[in-house]
Amino acid sequence: MKRYSQRSGHSAMAELNVTPLLDLAFVLLIIFIITTPLLESNIPLSLPVAPDHNNQAPDPKSIRTVSIDKSGRIYLESKPIELPVLEQELIAFRVATPDAAVVVRADKSLRYQQVVDVMDILQRAKISRMHLENVAP
Repeated sequence: MKRYSQRSGHSAMAELNVTPLLDLAFVLLIIFIITTPLLESNIPLSLPVAPDHNNQAPDPKSIRTVSIDKSGRIYLESKPIELPVLEQELIAFRVATPDAAVVVRADKSLRYQQVVDVMDILQRAKISRMHLENVAP
């Protein structure tokens, strides 16, 4: 007869099996990754709308085109121009044409900073009507 006070052949496990725990952690991580964007995109917002003072197309005479090629050269109406001269030209254009608008055409391989430099000139010239356009190389 076996006594209960004697040690049995079973011994305690020296290490814990963490594989099921890791599986659970990865499943929870995947669930949170999937559901978090869904929760954030369902926020009801009432966005402001700009008043539509001028819903007609601008006069083609009041539009100037500034182009930047892939080497960074700047053109005003297909005429090469430097940044300081561009600013003077656009200020004179805005003074002569109160509803002035500018289309900025930039090569898509261009550095972002070069487009920002032209947009800064538009801001200093107080031209608020503009359109950005990407041009394929």
